[in-house]
Amino acid sequence: MLTMPRLQQFIALLLITLAYGDDCPISFNIPEVVEYGALFSVNCSTNVTDHLGLSWEPNKEAAEKTGEISKTLVGEWESEFSCYIYFNETQPCSQNLSVTIYKTPDSVSISALNHTGPMIEGIQYELQCDVYNVAPAQSLTVNWYKGKTLVNQTSFTDTSKSSVNMTSYLLIQPDRTDNEAQYRCEAALNLGEEGPQPPPTVTSEPLSITVKYDCPISFNFSEVVVEYGASFSVNCSAETTKYLGLSWELNEETVEITSEISKTVDQMTEWEGKFSCYIYFNNTHPCSRTYSVTIYKTPDSVSISTVNHTGPMTVGKQYELQCDVHNVAPAQSLTVKWYKGDTLVNQTSFTDTSKSPVSKTSKLLIHPNRNDDRAQYRCEAELNLGEEGPQPPPKNKSKPLSITVQSHHILDGGCPIELKPRRAVVKYGSSVSADCKSFVPHDGIGWESTVGGVPLSKASLITWRVSQLTDWEIQPPFCYINYKQQCEVALPVTIYKTPDSVSISAVNQAMTEGNQYELQCDVHNVAPAQSLTVNWYKGETLVNQTNFTDTTKSPVNITSYLLIHPVRADNGAQFRCETELNLGEEGPQPPPKNTSKPLSIPVHYAPEIKSCQPWSPKKGSSLDSYPKHLHSVVGNPHPSISWKHNSSPVNASAPLTETDSGQYEITASNHYGESNCTISITVEYSPELICEESYEVKEKTVFSPCDVEGEPKPELSLYKEGKRIQLFNGFKWNDSGLYQLTARNKHGSVNKSLTINVQYAPRLFASQQDFVVAKDYRIILQCNSSGNPEPEMWWSFNNKNISTGRRYITFNIEKATSTSAGNYTCIARNEIGRQEKVFTVKIKDNSRSYVLIAVVISLLVLLLICLLFFLWRRQRASGRYDVTTLKSNEMVPLSNGGT
Repeated sequence: MLTMPRLQQFIALLLITLAYGDDCPISFNIPEVVEYGALFSVNCSTNVTDHLGLSWEPNKEAAEKTGEISKTLVGEWESEFSCYIYFNETQPCSQNLSVTIYKTPDSVSISALNHTGPMIEGIQYELQCDVYNVAPAQSLTVNWYKGKTLVNQTSFTDTSKSSVNMTSYLLIQPDRTDNEAQYRCEAALNLGEEGPQPPPTVTSEPLSITVKYDCPISFNFSEVVVEYGASFSVNCSAETTKYLGLSWELNEETVEITSEISKTVDQMTEWEGKFSCYIYFNNTHPCSRTYSVTIYKTPDSVSISTVNHTGPMTVGKQYELQCDVHNVAPAQSLTVKWYKGDTLVNQTSFTDTSKSPVSKTSKLLIHPNRNDDRAQYRCEAELNLGEEGPQPPPKNKSKPLSITVQSHHILDGGCPIELKPRRAVVKYGSSVSADCKSFVPHDGIGWESTVGGVPLSKASLITWRVSQLTDWEIQPPFCYINYKQQCEVALPVTIYKTPDSVSISAVNQAMTEGNQYELQCDVHNVAPAQSLTVNWYKGETLVNQTNFTDTTKSPVNITSYLLIHPVRADNGAQFRCETELNLGEEGPQPPPKNTSKPLSIPVHYAPEIKSCQPWSPKKGSSLDSYPKHLHSVVGNPHPSISWKHNSSPVNASAPLTETDSGQYEITASNHYGESNCTISITVEYSPELICEESYEVKEKTVFSPCDVEGEPKPELSLYKEGKRIQLFNGFKWNDSGLYQLTARNKHGSVNKSLTINVQYAPRLFASQQDFVVAKDYRIILQCNSSGNPEPEMWWSFNNKNISTGRRYITFNIEKATSTSAGNYTCIARNEIGRQEKVFTVKIKDNSRSYVLIAVVISLLVLLLICLLFFLWRRQRASGRYDVTTLKSNEMVPLSNGGT
C-alpha cells in the first residue's frame, strides 16, 4: 500500500513524465569544444522544483536539493558526463553529454615517399604529409600547397577521439617548370562554429624539389670513333630507378626490364652513325638520348703535282703545288700538311661537314730560289679524330715531288750573287757566318764589314765569318762583285740576347674586389726589344700579349703592365708573365722563352654568409663549428664571427646544451664590411626519460607516465613481458604490471622500467540473481567484486544497509517468509566509482503445495480403479465357470457349459 509521501512522489513523477515524455528535465551549460588538457566548467540545471536532488553520480546520498549544480573538469579524451535528477529514492533519470576534445598537432612534416635526390621530368612521385598527435582525426583536413596555390585537400573518417598520427599523400608528375618548386602541407582542425575561429592550423616546412629534365640516360663512352666496316658496341644505362625498361627502338615490345642494355654492330657500313636509346616510364611517355658515332675512312690515295707547269722552275717565279686526297671521311677531321724535306711549311684544314667519303684538294704557293734546286715537297693527309680516335692519328703520305730550279739571266742593274743565309740571326757573343756565291764569271768578289771583312778573291764562293760577335752596333756587312761594274748585296744582322731575369709584381699589394689594379712584368737586359713579346697568363690561360716598338739594338730593360679587375673568385689566382723572342725563320726554333715565377694575388672582400639555413648541431658542439664545418662564411681577410641570442652576445666556443635551441643572429665582419643573418638552431641530443618507479592511472585514461626529452623528438616504444604493445592508448582494468619504456632517436636510445597500477571502478559478479523458494527455506545470496582500490561492499534491502564486507559478501536468509521477498541490492564502491547489482527473491505459498499433493493422490486412485475394471472386463470375455461342493479330497472337472 502506498503511503502518502510515496503517493506524492509517484504523482509528481507521473506528471513530469506526461510533461516531458521520455526526456529528462535537465539542461547543460557547457562548451561543446574543449582543448585537451584545458580546464572548463559545466553546469547542470533543471526547471522542475518538485524533485529530491541533482547529482553528478547515480547516488542519492550525493544529490543536492538545488536547481543547479556545477563542476570544473580537465579536458580528457573520454569526456562524457551524466547528470542525475531524483524524483524518488531509487530510480533517478539522467542526461548524458559528450564534449569534443581537440588537440593541435605536435608537428607536421612533408617528405618524398621512397625517393631522394632530383626528380625526373614526367615521372610520377608521391609526397607524404605526416601529422603527429592530433585529435579528433574526423575534424582534420590536410591542405596541400604548391607555392601559394592550394592543389589538394584530404579529409579523414577515423572516429578516434584520442590523439592519433595521420598521413596524407599527394601524387605529382613534375615537369621542368616545377624545378625548385616548393610544396608544403597544412593541417587544419575544422571544429565547427563552436570551435576556435579561425580553425587552428599547423604548417610543414616547405619541400623544394629539383627536376632533372634531361633524359636520365648515360652511355659508357662519351664518343665512339670507328673505322668504316669495323665492329663496335655501346652500352646504355638508366640514371634513375623509377622506370619500366630500356630499348634501342621506339617500340614497347622491345623494352627490356633491366638497368643497362648493349648495342653491338658487327660491321659498320652506314655513314650516319646515330643510335637512340629509349627509357620508358609508362606506356606513353618514353624519352630518349641519341648517341652519335664518328665513322672514318682513310684516303684511298694521296698525290702531289704542280699546277699548270711542267719541267724546271725558274728562280723568282711563283708556282702552285696541289695535293689530292681521294675518298676520305670525315672531311672536317682532315688536315693536309705540306713538307719541304722534313720541314713543315704549311697545313690546311677543312670545314666540309660531309660524313660520307669525299675527295679534297689542298694547294701550296712557292717562290723557289737557287737553293731550292732538287728540293723535295710532299703532302700528308692526317685524320685528327680526337682523344677517342686512334692514336697516333692515321696518316697517308704522297710520294715526294722533286723540283728543279734554274737561274734566269741577270738583267742590267741586277747583282749576280746570292747570300746564304739572306739574314743572319746570332746570339750575342756567338759565332756567325754567311756565304756569298757568284753565278757568273767576274773580276773579283769579297766581303766588306767592320768585323771580319774578306778581301777580293777570284773564287765563286767566299764566306764571311766572325767567331764571337759582340758589336751591338755592327753595320750590315755586304758582299760585292766586279761584274761589268761593281755591285753589292747587304747581309742584315740581328744580334739577340735572352733576358737575365723576368719578374712579376703587383703595383699595389692589397687588392680589393671590384677595383682596378696593375700587374708589372720586368724584363731585364734583353735584345732586340723590337722582337720581344710578353705573354700574360692567369693560371694556364693566356690573357694578354704585349709587343714593343723600341728599335734599340743593344740590351734594354722592358716593362709590361696588365690591368686587372679582380673578383673574390680570383683570390689566390696565380699570374705569370713569359717573354718570347720572335726572331723570324732565321732565328732559333722554337723561339726562346723565359718565364717569371708565379704571383699569387690576394683579393680582399667583405664577408658573405652563404648559408643561412636552419642548423641542427649536436649537444656538446659549439657555434664555432658552424662556418668551419659548412664553409658557409667567406671573406678576405677571414671574417671574425660573433653570435647573438635574444639580442645578447654569446660565447661561440661554449658547448651547446639542449636548452640553447632558438633563433641566433650570426655576424661576420672584417675591415671591408660585415654580413649577418638569423639562423634557427636546434640542438640535437640523445633521448632522456624522467620516470617515477610506479604510477597509478585510471582505467581508459590516455596517460604518458614519463617526461621524454631528446632532439629529434624520440620515438617511444612500450613493452610488457617482452612484447611491444600500443603506446599508452588508454589502459584497461587488467593492464597493471611491469612495463619497459624505450625512447630512441638518431643519437641513441634509453630504457626505463616502471610499474603501472591501473585503478578502476568496481565490477560485480554473481552466479545467480533470481531466487524462487518456498516459505521456511534457506536462501544464500552471494556477490563477488573486483576493483582497484579494493572496493567496499554492502547489501541493501528496502533502502537499508543490512550487511557489509569487501571483495566477497553473502547474505543468509535462514527461513524464508513472505517479508523476505523483494529486491536485494549488492553495492560496491571505491574511489574510482560505484556499481550495483539487484538480486530478486520470490516466496511460494505452502497451501498450494498441499492441494497439488491431494490432486495427485486422487488421480492415482482413479487410475487404479480404472485398471481393476479393465482386468475384470477382460476375465468375463474369456468364459463362465461353476463351483460345486466336492467331497473331501476330491476334485471334479468343471463344466464348460455342456452336458
